[in-house]
Amino acid sequence: MSPEQITALTSLLSIMDKMSGWPFGLLFFMIVVGPWVLAIMLAYGYRKRFESVVGMYQANVRLVEKFIELSGDLKEVVIMNTQAWQRTCDAVEKNQFCPQIRLQKSAVGVQG
Repeated sequence: MSPEQITALTSLLSIMDKMSGWPFGLLFFMIVVGPWVLAIMLAYGYRKRFESVVGMYQANVRLVEKFIELSGDLKEVVIMNTQAWQRTCDAVEKNQFCPQIRLQKSAVGVQG
């Protein structure tokens, strides 16, 4: 054994001597089972965090679907407004030569 290993073993034995009031099972549990318990607790935390991320993505999908519905409705409104203004422009262009306007232009002094 190397001097470092002997020193580590000696320090471990001195720690165990100072912990003489503790049962050996508790020490075994802390060294062998403790890391597994910690790993399980961390895995549970990671799972909760992952579930919250999945929830955020699902909420974003719902948001996009609602936005698509809203933009479709808005598109229909814009199309209807454009068609109405086009009909208005067509009516103004066709009614440009109204008989009363022609009468006022040709007959000076006659009020219609």
